Order: sequence, then structure tokens, then C-alpha cells
Amino acid sequence: MIGVGRRWGHAAAGVLSVVYLVPLAWIVITSLKSDDQIRGAPNALAFTPTLDVFREVLDVGGGAIVTSLRLAGFTTLLVIGVGVPAAYALSRLASPGWRRLVTIAMGVLLVLQMVPQPMAVIPLFSILARWKLVGTLPGVVLADVSLLLPFAILLLRPFVLSIPGAIFEAAELDGTNGWQRFRYVVLPLSANGIATVGSIVFILAWGEFIYATTFLTEQTRLPVSGLLAQQINLYSVSWNRMMALAVLTSLPLLAVFLLAQKRLVQGLSVGAVK
Repeated sequence: MIGVGRRWGHAAAGVLSVVYLVPLAWIVITSLKSDDQIRGAPNALAFTPTLDVFREVLDVGGGAIVTSLRLAGFTTLLVIGVGVPAAYALSRLASPGWRRLVTIAMGVLLVLQMVPQPMAVIPLFSILARWKLVGTLPGVVLADVSLLLPFAILLLRPFVLSIPGAIFEAAELDGTNGWQRFRYVVLPLSANGIATVGSIVFILAWGEFIYATTFLTEQTRLPVSGLLAQQINLYSVSWNRMMALAVLTSLPLLAVFLLAQKRLVQGLSVGAVK
């Protein structure tokens, strides 16, 4: 029975590999075709590959990639910088009154996750306009932080809760204050969780579309999500440019995943248990 189950597992893994790898291979193949090849034989597998489309996309979209890197990077730093202390406060300060407040706070965070993103566009636009941040990268970063911070706190709290209380008690007996316990206990022992949540936040901020295209009023400053949408117009779709841009914009995400792969696996396991 174990052998049969293992064979079924290998078969399922093979099917899933085909389901996921075939579209990825098709994206790469399409990105290597010229405009004439796309118009003449869009489904042909035998063709002469060219990198002209990649050069054109880099010339046009290099600024968009830099914009996305800046948006995703600063958003991740702010979300982690605020989210980790918030998760610590919601996990370890345990007076009776504080527990009731934590319950209310967690409920509010859950409700915020249920609010559709487009509903927040008009209020955020009014706030950013009052602060003179419409059309600026800091304005979009603040909007993305408001979107992703509740999600990050909800994910980070289980990692802080997974730290044994005895470690905090030992640190307190050694004479450490709250800040020192946060720095020398919470941060090192929550490293997997921070890496996990940071990677997820970076990926979400990298692909964010609604706030970026709404609050960045200049078309030349759009991130890659906006540039991808521009490849579709009223009469046609530039498939090879869209696929080339998709390949280029997936490389930073792949790099983040490879760098944080080990911590991601360990962190997701802790999050699943806790």
C-alpha cells in the first residue's frame, strides 16, 4: 500500500509539474519571438529566437522596474519595522485589561482584511492630497503600508507566541528591560517569521496595481504592474512584449524566494502549527 501511495504521489507531482511548467515555458517562448513571428505563427514551436523584445522592454520599462523595487523595498521595511513591535505588544503584554484590548485589536485587523481594496481608494486619495503626497512614491508606499500592515501583524503574532515564556522570564531575571528583550529575544527567535512575512509583503507590494496606478498620476512613473497593463490596448495585445516584461519582472521575486527559501519553509511550518 505504501508503494502504491508513493506512485500516486509521484504521478500527482508529475501532473502538477506539467500544469505549472507548461504555461511558464510558453511565456518564455512567446517572449523570444519577434512581432512578425507573433503575427505569422503565434503557436509555432520552431522559430528563430531573438532578444530584441527584451532589449526594447528594458529600454522602455527599466524605470518601471526601478520604481517597483523602490515601492516594494520601502513598503517591506516599513511594514516589518512597525509590524514586528506591534505583534510583540499584542502577544506578550498580558494584563487582564490588555487581553480584552488585544481581542478587540485582532478583530479589527480581521475586519480590515475583509474590506475590498477599491473601497479605500477615495479616502486614501483625500488623505494623501491633504498631505500633498498624491503623485509621489512616498504616498504610494504609505497606501501600500496601510493595506499590508494588518495582514503582516496577523501573520507575525503566531511567531512571537511560539517563543517559550521561560525564555522571557530568564531574560527578565537577568535584568533586561522590554526593549532589550525585544532586541535580543524576539528578533533572533522570530527571524524565520520575519523573513517569511517580509518575503510575502515584498511580493504583494511588487505586484500591487490599484494604488500604484491611482496615486501615481504621471504615466512615466508607473511600476511594472501598470506597464504590463499598458501592453493591452483597444485593438490589439503586444503578447511578446507582455511576456518579456513578465519574465523580467519575475526575476526579483525569484531571487527573493531563493534567498529566503530555507527560512520560508521553516517559518510557514511554525505559522501552520501555531
